[in-house]
Amino acid sequence: MSLAIAIQGELGSNSELAVREFFSDRVSSPTIVPCRTFDELFDAVHDGVADGAMAPLENSLAGSIHEVWRLLVERPLPVFGELRLRITHCLIGLPGTELGQIRHVRSHPQALAQCERFLHELADVEVEAVYDTAGAVQMLAKSGGPHDAAIASAQAAIDHHMHIIARDLSEGENFTRFLLLGDVAADQPGDCRKTTLVLQMADSAAGMAAVMTHLQNHDLQVLKVETHKRPGVPWSYDVYLEVAGTTSETETQAAIEGLHTFSAACHLIGSYPMGQDIEPRIQTRS
Repeated sequence: MSLAIAIQGELGSNSELAVREFFSDRVSSPTIVPCRTFDELFDAVHDGVADGAMAPLENSLAGSIHEVWRLLVERPLPVFGELRLRITHCLIGLPGTELGQIRHVRSHPQALAQCERFLHELADVEVEAVYDTAGAVQMLAKSGGPHDAAIASAQAAIDHHMHIIARDLSEGENFTRFLLLGDVAADQPGDCRKTTLVLQMADSAAGMAAVMTHLQNHDLQVLKVETHKRPGVPWSYDVYLEVAGTTSETETQAAIEGLHTFSAACHLIGSYPMGQDIEPRIQTRS
């Protein structure tokens, strides 16, 4: 029986491509459950509509996706694994459209942020944020004109028979890190593992020194540390923290338990295999 995996966005989005690559060695490809928002993504798994979800956690250029980090704390799901998908944004228009004609560009806010310099160099172009990259191509195919364009994957352009005007719009190494969430397998493959946590701290600047010393005393390698203001809560911060090792290891578990001393709350997101950099392939639709 095929797994059902929820994504935020439509078919042709980078989230779908992440699912296809993660399960590329399976005989049966997962069924994709498109969701408009990240809240709906988590709902799909909690409500049993999907077996799991592929959630983007951070981008190498635009940074962390804070809404997903928030939901990992508020509506926890098991973390099965991760991958880092190379992102190649394309400017997509109707067949025959040329770059100089474009006056209106739609895409997801993350994609717009990753292509900010390219968009800045376009003359007299209005930028509109929408819920999804592939969704922007759907809108283009349904009601777009010669002055409209979308930023999305080449897959989305092919799926909707649209024209790729320009490729690789972002600068630098563009990868998005995805987490596969949910009880989608009995065992997790991979030897090198990491543990992800979110600490809630009243004063991160003062408290982080003690946290880092504590982790160093337990010989834990810190892979990520990032502070984010908690909206609506005065002088309170979330700290996204990742360390090498798994909670099944005695020293790692002891170190994590000790973090409660330095924080108002310590949320264990999960221990899972470290992902690899993946080049997405064009999918052949039946």
